[in-house]
Amino acid sequence: MELNNIQIDKLKKIEFDLLKAFIEVCDKLNLQYYVVYGTLLGAARHKGFIPWDDDIDVGMLRKDYEIFLEKGQALLPDYYFLQTRNTDPNYPIFFAKMRDSRTTFMASDITKINMNHGVYIDIFPLDYYPENKLKGKWIEFKKKVILVRRRSILMLDERSKGSIFKECSAKVLGLCARLFYPTMNSAYKAWEKLCTKTKESKLIVNNSGSCEKKEVVPIEWFNGVIKLEFEGIQVNAPIEYDKYLTRIYGNYMELPPIDKQVPRHYTEVIDLEKSYLEYIKEN
Repeated sequence: MELNNIQIDKLKKIEFDLLKAFIEVCDKLNLQYYVVYGTLLGAARHKGFIPWDDDIDVGMLRKDYEIFLEKGQALLPDYYFLQTRNTDPNYPIFFAKMRDSRTTFMASDITKINMNHGVYIDIFPLDYYPENKLKGKWIEFKKKVILVRRRSILMLDERSKGSIFKECSAKVLGLCARLFYPTMNSAYKAWEKLCTKTKESKLIVNNSGSCEKKEVVPIEWFNGVIKLEFEGIQVNAPIEYDKYLTRIYGNYMELPPIDKQVPRHYTEVIDLEKSYLEYIKEN
């Protein structure tokens, strides 16, 4: 579903208000956060949203992330909902979102799930990652198995089209995933256990990130913050944000080709004036 410019501006305003509320809670609880991914890139290159971007991403070291999940909801307005598997049992994602329950933003792949579908910002936990390469490969394999199971539970494409070998490998992987993780809840618990298994390291990672090996970075890049402007306010960036952005995006100050300047998320229902609850009733 495509939005017109007026809708896009209103969507960004709702997301920006969510970000400000998130930061306010972090300040009250004395928790550290960082803007990451496109939000950090937008702050560094545009001093705000990337013009064609449609979301906000923040990250927190695991210890602060857990405190935020435990205490944050009580400090938020009633219409903001801190969404995790614990607060919304049908929620099928392995990291938290903070949603505006007065709105509707139904992603194409999870539209039919009975859960909170308000406009959101993403909140990612940053976990220790093993320095030992073999341990790292084992974690990546287990992550892949769990994610395959999540996709099969949600009845999404397995993305295995290609050579016969790839298709057979995918089927074997899917069979193992169903065997070890019969339910979404078992997959979720396994994911949490895997992500927190490494207790201390010089490396950290967002296990839910989409940049694969690029996600693994030295923890020293996050040992401190630097303030950057974002839509007129100051936000926390990792102290080594230039190294982080370069690792993730390469020459991040160079604009992508015009055909790449498009939102990355696909939605079936967007209503910035009506709660998602109205759509659940209608369907």
